Amino acid sequence: MLTSILKKSTIEWPFWGWILGGAGSVVAILLFGKNFFELPVIKSLLIGVGIIIAIWTIRFMYLVIRQMIIYWHNVYVDSIWGDAIVILKDAYAEIHQLRKKNEITDIEFIATMIAFCDALKTIFDKKTKSNCCVSIKVPISEDASLETLELKNLCRDSHHKNRDTEQYRNLRHTIIGNTAYTKIVLKILKSNQKHLAYVNNDIPHSTEYENTSKECYPNGILPYQSELVFPIVPIKGNETSKKKLKGFICIDCNNPNKFDEKRYDIPMLEGVADGIYDLFVKRNGK
Repeated sequence: MLTSILKKSTIEWPFWGWILGGAGSVVAILLFGKNFFELPVIKSLLIGVGIIIAIWTIRFMYLVIRQMIIYWHNVYVDSIWGDAIVILKDAYAEIHQLRKKNEITDIEFIATMIAFCDALKTIFDKKTKSNCCVSIKVPISEDASLETLELKNLCRDSHHKNRDTEQYRNLRHTIIGNTAYTKIVLKILKSNQKHLAYVNNDIPHSTEYENTSKECYPNGILPYQSELVFPIVPIKGNETSKKKLKGFICIDCNNPNKFDEKRYDIPMLEGVADGIYDLFVKRNGK
Protein backbone atom coordinates (compact mmCIF):
# COMPACT_ATOMS: atom_id res chain seq x y z
CA MET A 1 0.00 0.00 0.00
CA LEU A 2 2.70 2.48 1.03
CA THR A 3 4.82 1.54 -2.00
CA SER A 4 1.89 2.27 -4.32
CA ILE A 5 1.36 5.66 -2.69
CA LEU A 6 5.05 6.54 -3.04
CA LYS A 7 5.05 5.46 -6.70
CA LYS A 8 1.98 7.59 -7.35
CA SER A 9 3.58 10.57 -5.59
CA THR A 10 6.69 10.12 -7.70
CA ILE A 11 4.73 9.95 -10.95
CA GLU A 12 2.60 12.97 -10.01
CA TRP A 13 5.63 15.04 -9.06
CA PRO A 14 5.21 18.55 -10.63
CA PHE A 15 8.81 18.41 -11.81
CA TRP A 16 7.78 15.98 -14.54
CA GLY A 17 5.42 18.58 -15.97
CA TRP A 18 8.30 21.01 -16.17
CA ILE A 19 10.81 18.77 -17.96
CA LEU A 20 8.32 16.55 -19.82
CA GLY A 21 5.61 19.12 -20.39
CA GLY A 22 5.58 18.68 -24.15
CA ALA A 23 6.93 16.67 -27.04
CA GLY A 24 9.73 19.17 -27.50
CA SER A 25 10.97 18.66 -23.93
CA VAL A 26 10.94 14.87 -24.29
CA VAL A 27 12.80 14.99 -27.58
CA ALA A 28 15.38 17.40 -26.10
CA ILE A 29 16.15 14.96 -23.30
CA LEU A 30 16.25 11.91 -25.58
CA LEU A 31 18.55 13.67 -28.07
CA PHE A 32 20.69 15.31 -25.38
CA GLY A 33 23.66 13.05 -26.17
CA LYS A 34 23.38 13.60 -29.93
CA ASN A 35 23.01 17.39 -29.77
CA PHE A 36 25.73 18.09 -27.24
CA PHE A 37 28.17 15.22 -27.60
CA GLU A 38 27.50 14.10 -31.20
CA LEU A 39 26.60 10.59 -30.10
CA PRO A 40 24.66 8.15 -32.30
CA VAL A 41 20.88 8.55 -32.08
CA ILE A 42 20.35 5.12 -30.48
CA LYS A 43 22.95 5.78 -27.83
CA SER A 44 21.51 9.25 -27.19
CA LEU A 45 18.04 7.74 -26.78
CA LEU A 46 19.36 5.21 -24.26
CA ILE A 47 21.10 7.96 -22.27
CA GLY A 48 17.94 10.09 -22.30
CA VAL A 49 15.82 7.21 -21.03
CA GLY A 50 18.50 6.51 -18.42
CA ILE A 51 18.36 10.13 -17.22
CA ILE A 52 14.58 9.95 -16.82
CA ILE A 53 14.81 6.63 -14.95
CA ALA A 54 17.58 8.00 -12.70
CA ILE A 55 15.52 11.09 -11.82
CA TRP A 56 12.48 8.91 -11.08
CA THR A 57 14.57 6.58 -8.90
CA ILE A 58 16.14 9.45 -6.94
CA ARG A 59 12.70 11.00 -6.34
CA PHE A 60 11.25 7.66 -5.24
CA MET A 61 14.14 6.95 -2.85
CA TYR A 62 13.82 10.45 -1.39
CA LEU A 63 10.17 9.77 -0.58
CA VAL A 64 11.03 6.36 0.91
CA ILE A 65 13.73 7.84 3.17
CA ARG A 66 11.45 10.68 4.24
CA GLN A 67 8.71 8.22 5.20
CA MET A 68 11.23 6.10 7.11
CA ILE A 69 12.34 9.16 9.10
CA ILE A 70 8.73 10.05 9.89
CA TYR A 71 8.02 6.46 10.93
CA TRP A 72 11.13 6.30 13.11
CA HIS A 73 10.24 9.59 14.76
CA ASN A 74 6.67 8.49 15.49
CA VAL A 75 7.66 5.08 16.82
CA TYR A 76 10.87 5.80 18.71
CA VAL A 77 10.65 9.48 19.68
CA ASP A 78 7.07 10.67 20.10
CA SER A 79 6.00 7.24 21.36
CA ILE A 80 8.33 7.66 24.35
CA TRP A 81 6.35 10.66 25.53
CA GLY A 82 3.08 8.93 24.74
CA ASP A 83 4.22 6.09 27.01
CA ALA A 84 5.24 8.70 29.59
CA ILE A 85 1.66 9.93 29.81
CA VAL A 86 0.45 6.40 30.51
CA ILE A 87 3.18 5.72 33.08
CA LEU A 88 2.65 8.99 34.94
CA LYS A 89 -1.13 8.46 35.01
CA ASP A 90 -0.80 5.79 37.68
CA ALA A 91 1.71 7.85 39.67
CA TYR A 92 -0.59 10.88 39.63
CA ALA A 93 -3.48 8.66 40.75
CA GLU A 94 -1.50 7.97 43.93
CA ILE A 95 -0.92 11.71 44.39
CA HIS A 96 -4.61 12.51 43.99
CA GLN A 97 -5.51 9.81 46.50
CA LEU A 98 -3.17 11.32 49.10
CA ARG A 99 -4.59 14.81 48.51
CA LYS A 100 -8.02 13.58 49.57
CA LYS A 101 -6.74 12.41 52.96
CA ASN A 102 -6.83 14.64 56.02
CA GLU A 103 -3.80 12.91 57.51
CA ILE A 104 -0.85 11.61 55.52
CA THR A 105 1.53 9.22 57.21
CA ASP A 106 5.27 9.20 56.58
CA ILE A 107 5.01 5.72 55.08
CA GLU A 108 2.28 6.75 52.63
CA PHE A 109 4.07 9.91 51.61
CA ILE A 110 7.45 8.26 51.01
CA ALA A 111 5.89 5.30 49.20
CA THR A 112 4.10 7.67 46.81
CA MET A 113 7.26 9.68 46.14
CA ILE A 114 9.22 6.48 45.45
CA ALA A 115 6.52 5.44 42.99
CA PHE A 116 6.97 8.78 41.25
CA CYS A 117 10.75 8.30 41.13
CA ASP A 118 10.28 4.81 39.69
CA ALA A 119 7.91 6.18 37.03
CA LEU A 120 10.39 8.86 36.00
CA LYS A 121 13.22 6.33 35.91
CA THR A 122 11.22 4.09 33.58
CA ILE A 123 10.52 7.02 31.27
CA PHE A 124 14.08 8.36 31.16
CA ASP A 125 15.66 4.91 30.91
CA LYS A 126 13.65 4.36 27.74
CA LYS A 127 14.29 7.86 26.43
CA THR A 128 18.05 7.83 27.05
CA LYS A 129 18.58 4.09 26.47
CA SER A 130 20.74 4.24 29.58
CA ASN A 131 20.59 3.71 33.33
CA CYS A 132 19.06 6.72 35.08
CA CYS A 133 18.69 7.42 38.78
CA VAL A 134 15.87 9.61 40.11
CA SER A 135 15.81 11.15 43.57
CA ILE A 136 14.04 13.91 45.46
CA LYS A 137 16.03 16.23 47.73
CA VAL A 138 14.25 18.38 50.32
CA PRO A 139 15.37 21.10 52.77
CA ILE A 140 15.79 19.97 56.37
CA SER A 141 14.36 23.34 57.45
CA GLU A 142 12.24 26.03 55.81
CA ASP A 143 13.46 28.75 58.13
CA ALA A 144 16.73 29.42 56.33
CA SER A 145 17.10 31.60 53.25
CA LEU A 146 17.38 29.83 49.92
CA GLU A 147 21.14 30.37 49.69
CA THR A 148 21.81 28.69 53.05
CA LEU A 149 19.45 25.72 52.79
CA GLU A 150 20.73 22.31 53.79
CA LEU A 151 19.20 19.35 52.00
CA LYS A 152 18.60 15.69 52.63
CA ASN A 153 17.62 12.88 50.31
CA LEU A 154 13.90 12.27 50.85
CA CYS A 155 13.73 9.24 48.57
CA ARG A 156 15.21 7.59 45.53
CA ASP A 157 13.98 5.17 42.88
CA SER A 158 13.87 1.61 44.16
CA HIS A 159 16.76 0.51 41.89
CA HIS A 160 19.36 2.83 43.43
CA LYS A 161 18.90 2.50 47.17
CA ASN A 162 22.52 1.38 47.44
CA ARG A 163 23.60 5.02 47.01
CA ASP A 164 22.08 5.93 50.37
CA THR A 165 25.07 4.79 52.38
CA GLU A 166 25.79 5.84 55.95
CA GLN A 167 28.57 8.11 54.67
CA TYR A 168 26.14 9.76 52.25
CA ARG A 169 23.52 10.30 54.95
CA ASN A 170 26.06 11.85 57.32
CA LEU A 171 27.26 14.44 54.79
CA ARG A 172 25.97 18.02 54.80
CA HIS A 173 24.37 18.62 51.41
CA THR A 174 24.18 22.37 51.03
CA ILE A 175 22.99 24.63 48.24
CA ILE A 176 26.36 26.32 47.90
CA GLY A 177 28.18 22.98 47.71
CA ASN A 178 26.23 21.77 44.68
CA THR A 179 26.42 23.51 41.32
CA ALA A 180 22.96 22.37 40.21
CA TYR A 181 21.21 23.76 43.29
CA THR A 182 23.27 26.96 43.29
CA LYS A 183 22.42 27.71 39.65
CA ILE A 184 18.71 27.08 40.19
CA VAL A 185 18.49 29.16 43.38
CA LEU A 186 20.23 32.07 41.65
CA LYS A 187 17.64 31.90 38.86
CA ILE A 188 14.81 31.91 41.41
CA LEU A 189 16.29 34.88 43.27
CA LYS A 190 16.69 36.74 39.98
CA SER A 191 13.05 35.93 39.11
CA ASN A 192 14.14 33.99 36.03
CA GLN A 193 11.07 31.80 36.34
CA LYS A 194 11.00 30.48 32.77
CA HIS A 195 14.38 28.74 32.83
CA LEU A 196 14.70 27.07 36.22
CA ALA A 197 16.12 23.74 35.06
CA TYR A 198 19.76 22.79 35.41
CA VAL A 199 21.21 20.52 32.73
CA ASN A 200 24.76 19.21 32.56
CA ASN A 201 25.44 16.72 29.78
CA ASP A 202 29.16 16.23 30.43
CA ILE A 203 29.87 16.23 34.16
CA PRO A 204 33.34 14.54 33.98
CA HIS A 205 34.65 17.43 31.86
CA SER A 206 32.90 20.23 33.75
CA THR A 207 35.85 21.68 35.65
CA GLU A 208 33.76 23.99 37.84
CA TYR A 209 31.13 21.39 38.74
CA GLU A 210 30.66 20.91 42.49
CA ASN A 211 28.78 18.13 44.24
CA THR A 212 28.81 17.25 47.93
CA SER A 213 28.37 13.55 47.14
CA LYS A 214 31.75 13.17 45.42
CA GLU A 215 33.59 12.01 48.53
CA CYS A 216 31.24 9.02 48.78
CA TYR A 217 32.79 7.50 45.66
CA PRO A 218 36.32 6.25 44.86
CA ASN A 219 38.60 9.06 43.64
CA GLY A 220 35.63 11.41 43.82
CA ILE A 221 34.23 10.07 40.53
CA LEU A 222 30.45 10.22 40.47
CA PRO A 223 28.52 7.22 39.05
CA TYR A 224 26.85 9.40 36.42
CA GLN A 225 27.93 11.63 33.54
CA SER A 226 24.88 13.78 32.85
CA GLU A 227 22.27 15.37 35.06
CA LEU A 228 18.89 17.13 34.92
CA VAL A 229 17.61 18.92 38.03
CA PHE A 230 14.39 20.86 38.50
CA PRO A 231 13.09 22.65 41.61
CA ILE A 232 9.82 21.65 43.25
CA VAL A 233 7.99 24.95 42.76
CA PRO A 234 4.61 25.84 41.19
CA ILE A 235 4.42 26.65 37.48
CA LYS A 236 2.02 29.51 38.12
CA GLY A 237 2.87 31.86 40.92
CA ASN A 238 4.56 35.07 41.93
CA GLU A 239 8.12 35.53 43.11
CA THR A 240 7.14 34.75 46.70
CA SER A 241 5.67 31.36 45.85
CA LYS A 242 8.71 30.48 43.73
CA LYS A 243 10.95 31.20 46.68
CA LYS A 244 9.01 28.72 48.82
CA LEU A 245 11.16 25.99 47.37
CA LYS A 246 10.12 22.50 48.52
CA GLY A 247 13.08 20.63 47.10
CA PHE A 248 14.58 19.31 43.88
CA ILE A 249 13.83 16.48 41.48
CA CYS A 250 17.19 15.09 40.38
CA ILE A 251 17.69 12.77 37.41
CA ASP A 252 21.16 11.57 36.51
CA CYS A 253 22.36 9.23 33.79
CA ASN A 254 25.39 6.97 33.49
CA ASN A 255 26.07 8.22 29.94
CA PRO A 256 26.81 11.75 28.67
CA ASN A 257 24.64 13.94 26.42
CA LYS A 258 21.35 12.32 27.33
CA PHE A 259 19.14 15.24 28.38
CA ASP A 260 17.47 17.49 25.82
CA GLU A 261 17.15 21.16 26.77
CA LYS A 262 14.98 22.09 23.78
CA ARG A 263 12.19 19.53 23.59
CA TYR A 264 10.18 17.54 26.13
CA ASP A 265 12.54 16.66 29.00
CA ILE A 266 12.26 19.92 30.91
CA PRO A 267 8.54 20.68 30.32
CA MET A 268 7.61 17.20 31.51
CA LEU A 269 9.71 17.54 34.65
CA GLU A 270 8.27 21.00 35.24
CA GLY A 271 4.77 19.50 35.11
CA VAL A 272 5.77 16.78 37.56
CA ALA A 273 7.24 19.32 40.01
CA ASP A 274 4.08 21.40 39.80
CA GLY A 275 1.94 18.28 40.27
CA ILE A 276 3.56 17.32 43.57
CA TYR A 277 4.23 20.82 44.93
CA ASP A 278 0.94 21.27 46.77
CA LEU A 279 1.30 17.83 48.32
CA PHE A 280 4.61 18.96 49.84
CA VAL A 281 2.89 22.13 51.06
CA LYS A 282 0.13 20.09 52.67
CA ARG A 283 2.63 17.63 54.15
CA ASN A 284 4.86 20.35 55.58
CA GLY A 285 1.84 22.13 57.00
CA LYS A 286 0.93 19.04 58.96
